[in-house]
Amino acid sequence: MHSKSPRTLAPFLLASLALGGLDLVAACSSGSDSHAAPISSDGGSSSSDGGSAGTRQFPVGTGGGSGGSGGTGSAAGGAAGEADQGGASDSNAGAAGADEPGTVVLVPPGTCSETAVWMAAAPVTSVSTDGVTESLISITPDELDIVFMRAGAPFWAHRAAASGTFGAATPVTLPADYAADAGAALSSDGLTLVVISSEGMFGALTRGSRTVDFGPDVDTTAFEGLNQRAVQTLEHFAAPVLSADGKSLVFSGFTPGADKISLVYEALWTAPAWGMPTDISDTSWQGTGDLRPLPTGLSSDSRTLFYYDEKTSKEYARFRDRPDAPLYDSVDLGTLQGAAPNANCSKLYYSNNGDVFTDSD
Repeated sequence: MHSKSPRTLAPFLLASLALGGLDLVAACSSGSDSHAAPISSDGGSSSSDGGSAGTRQFPVGTGGGSGGSGGTGSAAGGAAGEADQGGASDSNAGAAGADEPGTVVLVPPGTCSETAVWMAAAPVTSVSTDGVTESLISITPDELDIVFMRAGAPFWAHRAAASGTFGAATPVTLPADYAADAGAALSSDGLTLVVISSEGMFGALTRGSRTVDFGPDVDTTAFEGLNQRAVQTLEHFAAPVLSADGKSLVFSGFTPGADKISLVYEALWTAPAWGMPTDISDTSWQGTGDLRPLPTGLSSDSRTLFYYDEKTSKEYARFRDRPDAPLYDSVDLGTLQGAAPNANCSKLYYSNNGDVFTDSD
């Protein structure tokens, strides 16, 4: 019997309006965005700095979707016109800002729900072992490949089916100037592992099959722009997370020191390299160089970001209406760490009490 008891994730509640399976979003001119805070049994609650899933403000002239981001029909504006977001691709896409106050805008529900009830916590077999400390680093959306820390060293494991058991864990070989304690990110196909150098810069390990070791050589070609920026800004990067489609890289950027600032960035893939990052953190959840918000997981639709906040020692899920919209609404997941969802967000993997667990919604 497993010797460590997981903390079961409590239900979190959020008031929302629904219409035909879609969130109902009302435009307001009053500037009010108050809503009841969801409360979990362990005392966690959603933040009050954003709006609820069913309430957004659209003052005249601002963008639609999440409190005024984007709003034009161009690619640089709202991405509501993309087919995978359920919107039209014509010039009206993302143009909620042109609507008069009081306009009702329908927002398709995201892959991860703000009202999910995570329960039935269980240790991940063959990854969690008695008497040894393990913690999750990254897992693929299809749940077939996992990278985790065991006794301070990184390991990888693979399984043939999400319902099966992971095979024997194998050490990840990193060059001397790279370490896994700053985080790492698996690509959705399990063939690439984004890693961090001791100087806080990106590189990647690759392999030809999901059942073989990663090669020993780090390739930094795709990260040259980001790494040069880090040198210029004196920042260190940490906690990378790759989107399921491989087109987005979310990570923490910080300058060491208690009087410095740490942000959460998102960079988009513009072949053959990653583009310059955008700050997606709000002042309410930015950190310092010593106490950082550290991304841990991203939903398959890129609308829910999971991150661990070193200031509060808690994990949070933060939501947005579109992949390019601001992250406003948040849910407190308690004192677990490293939360990452599977492809349809029916399972959540995380670390707690020295083991790696999974919960089901």
